[in-house]
Amino acid sequence: MSRTVNRVILVGNAGSDPDVRETAAGTPVAHLSLATNRVFRKNGETQRRTDWHRLTFWRRQAETVGEFVHKGSRLYVEGHLEYGSFERDGIAIPTVDVVVEDLVMLDPRPDADGLDAENADLPT
Repeated sequence: MSRTVNRVILVGNAGSDPDVRETAAGTPVAHLSLATNRVFRKNGETQRRTDWHRLTFWRRQAETVGEFVHKGSRLYVEGHLEYGSFERDGIAIPTVDVVVEDLVMLDPRPDADGLDAENADLPT
């Protein structure tokens, strides 16, 4: 079988506001850190670990992320891993990015008054 798969699915919270820029050719690109949490047992004790993932969004999706995603936003993303590196002080630093192909914003959508649509009928 010669088929290969490079697919990532993550559900987590934005660790920062997105950094939206344009390439030299004018293509929008956004970068964002996403936190996911794991719970596991080690030596009989429950351990918690937060893993950080660097997400990259392109074109219209980058613009959408820049407009609607903020630190703490809950996101579902699907994409693929892309490996690269940059040089610092003569040393190559490896990088891993999740290039996002599909995005679902999981936070409740605010209504026109800025209230969460799910909780709009609750007394204040």
